[in-house]
Amino acid sequence: PERVTNQLRTMRSSAVLIACLAACTLAIASASLSVPAPAMRFPLPERRPLSFNPRSTESILPLVAKAKAAPQPKNPLQVTGDLICSAAAASKNFWMAAVAGGFAGTCMFPVDTAKVRMQSCAQTEVAVAAASRTYRNTLQTITKVAGEEGFFSLYRGLLPVIVGSAPEMAVQVASYEASRDALAEKMKKDKFSLDVQFLAGCFSGFAHCLVSNPMEVLKIRGQVLGKGGGGVVTAVKEIGIPGLYKGVGACWARDIPFSAIYFPAYAITKKQLEEKGYNPFLCSMGAGLFAGVIGASPTTPCDVVKTRLQSPKPGAIPYKGVRDCVMRMAKEEGLGSFFTGVGPRVGRVAPYLALSLTSYEIVKVGVAKFEKAVSESTLFGGAPKGKGKKGKK
Repeated sequence: PERVTNQLRTMRSSAVLIACLAACTLAIASASLSVPAPAMRFPLPERRPLSFNPRSTESILPLVAKAKAAPQPKNPLQVTGDLICSAAAASKNFWMAAVAGGFAGTCMFPVDTAKVRMQSCAQTEVAVAAASRTYRNTLQTITKVAGEEGFFSLYRGLLPVIVGSAPEMAVQVASYEASRDALAEKMKKDKFSLDVQFLAGCFSGFAHCLVSNPMEVLKIRGQVLGKGGGGVVTAVKEIGIPGLYKGVGACWARDIPFSAIYFPAYAITKKQLEEKGYNPFLCSMGAGLFAGVIGASPTTPCDVVKTRLQSPKPGAIPYKGVRDCVMRMAKEEGLGSFFTGVGPRVGRVAPYLALSLTSYEIVKVGVAKFEKAVSESTLFGGAPKGKGKKGKK
């Protein structure tokens, strides 16, 4: 009973408090309603109805002038032509390099196959005399492979070369020209000076190897194993992505000095031939052949080491690395083993680079003429240069 009494007292106090609050609220509300509302300090402007006279041209003259000044929409054919020309201009260097490198690589690939077979044979037939080995010289190797395995076996491994020719040559030439111009500006020297050409060639060889090493691994695999090597996809699945960069140290040791020798020799020789008034085609071809010979010959030992490290037939005891390969070759086979295949290497590299650079320049001239003809024609809806509407009859 005492607990119930306390609850009733609490409820009574709450009811009295609520009644007092309600009475205060009603008093405040009645007082506010009796007071007039204050005037606004910033009165709103009086709204007027919009009026438009269609006969009056003062309001639409600026719109008409703006419409006349706006560019007119292009013909769909002209828009398509502009897109095609823009895409061609952005990628023309890449495709010119692809055409030039693919053409030269296809022409000289049988000689490269002979070189790889001879170097791989020297690795697997160490105890056999050079005159009694399976592959002894370039002509004998090409004839033997074509006779026993078919003519098209000489082109095993060509697909990676064709696919990689565009980025390979584009990186090689573009990195050389970019580094040459940057070094000439930094050193404040002429870009044809010997030291600038030499350093630019080193940069080019380093960048070129990053692109060419995977192609070299797949190419050598196809040349050595023949039909047993399978296709490109099978090779990549077997060796993996790290396997594509096997022997990259030996590849750098070959490509950096080669490019440092080749590009200065090519530029200087071509410049001298042009000054004597020879045909530009002959200047490019002659300079490419000369530079290829003096660049490929001294770098053959590095090429032999690279081929042995990347060969899918490692021999009895595989090599652990570049140093182990060099030491074992010098100890077991003598210094002459480092120049195995020097003939086909020089016979392949010199014409290959001469053909690729000459083809690149020929394609470059042809593309420039085509772009000029397109810009002066009405193929995509444009008007011929120098002719207006009044000139037509």
